Amino acid sequence: MPHKYQRALAQKAILHLSDAEHVDLAAALHTLRDKYRICTVACEGGPTLFKSLLERGLVDRLNLTIAPYMFGGAKAPTLTGLSREFLPASVHCSLIDMRVVGDECFLTYRIKHPRRRSTNPFLTTRSEHEFTPAVWADSVH
Repeated sequence: MPHKYQRALAQKAILHLSDAEHVDLAAALHTLRDKYRICTVACEGGPTLFKSLLERGLVDRLNLTIAPYMFGGAKAPTLTGLSREFLPASVHCSLIDMRVVGDECFLTYRIKHPRRRSTNPFLTTRSEHEFTPAVWADSVH
C-alpha cells in the first residue's frame, strides 16, 4: 500500500500491514475476535475472497439476493469466480430464511461444514467464548 494511503488511513483506522503475498484469512479472523472482540464479519469482497474463505471453511452463512435482472454469458463471473474455476469440493447449504420484498427474494443459507475441526475462529460453542457463529457473506445476483 502506498505510504500516502497508509498515512491517510492511519488517522481513521488501525492498520495491520504485511509484506506477505497473501493474507492469512484465518489469522485475520482470529485477530478480529481476540484483539477487537468482533463477533460478526460481513464479506462483500467479491468472488475471489468469497472462494478463499469457503475453501478454508471460514464461512458459516450465505445471504443471497435473487433479483429480476439477467446478465452473463460463458465468461460471466459466479459467486466463486469464473465458471471454469471450481471449488475443490462441493459446499452444501441449508436454507434457514427466505423473504420476498417486491420483485426480489432474499435467501439465507447455513453452510454445512464437514465433520472435522474447523479453522473458523468464529465457529465456536457458546460455552467456549460466548460468540455466535458469525462469518457470513453477501452476494447479489
